[in-house]
Amino acid sequence: MGSHLVRQLAARGHEISALVRDRSRLSKKFPTSARVVEGALEDKQAVDDLLGGAEVVVHVAGAIKAVDATAFMKANADGTRTVVEAARHAGAKRFIHVSSLAAREPALSAYCASKAEAETIVTGLEGIMEWICVRPPAVYGPGDRATLPLVQQLSKRHAVLTGSRDQRISLLHVDDLACSLVAAAEGLVPDGAVYEADDATPGGYNWSEVAEAAGVTLGFIPKVHLLPRPIVQLAGIAGGLLARITGKAQILTAGKARELYHRDWVITGPRLDATGHWSPRTKFAEGFADTLRWYRAHGWLPDR
Repeated sequence: MGSHLVRQLAARGHEISALVRDRSRLSKKFPTSARVVEGALEDKQAVDDLLGGAEVVVHVAGAIKAVDATAFMKANADGTRTVVEAARHAGAKRFIHVSSLAAREPALSAYCASKAEAETIVTGLEGIMEWICVRPPAVYGPGDRATLPLVQQLSKRHAVLTGSRDQRISLLHVDDLACSLVAAAEGLVPDGAVYEADDATPGGYNWSEVAEAAGVTLGFIPKVHLLPRPIVQLAGIAGGLLARITGKAQILTAGKARELYHRDWVITGPRLDATGHWSPRTKFAEGFADTLRWYRAHGWLPDR
């Protein structure tokens, strides 16, 4: 996500400072005009250095997996607090926070709770500086590893997925999300609000509709097989135990299983596109084709 945003900001002539964990892993397409600060959110000195003289702060960092609830809070809530405090110290005028649709369901999992707490920290900036929270749904696109398994399954004639038949989800291409954040950073989006954003598909998608969209590119419609919820829940419990034993974060935990089978991941709150200053350009049929091409070209999926 971050590299897409930096490229779009650089293309519009903005001066950019970016916090990265490892400079050597930056893409060759990462703008050379951007000032790179190596470090992590828990490194307050690096964050202070990053934000020195900043007028606008866009906070996109976060953890989607962690060893336990404490680790999620440290990464997503405490990390956000560190950036907020540094932004205040730097005298920034506007703070843009990339949250998640998961924040509206804090009781569902430790991840959801940590994203909700991060939003609370950002909204505490009211009266201090302009702030905006953006809640994207499932984000996919070139360079994204989190949705690689989904695209991999959808590229087969038989796709084995998690979820339920009555489940509906909203989707958003990574370039559209980056474009929305540029609009927010440039002051085009009214501040002091939590917005939700998707690809403007009314009511989102069910899994059959997702498969049909993928079929436009594939030349066949994948047959979707949904894993029974009890199996995924048991696997999630095992993943959580493994994380605690090994100290290594696992993506599938009991909380993640509850997220995967939650029936409604369709945006319902104030819509970012309703502000009239941003609109998504990519539906899933086109976005799937774009993402699949990228994965194959970079060797993440076999080129068939």
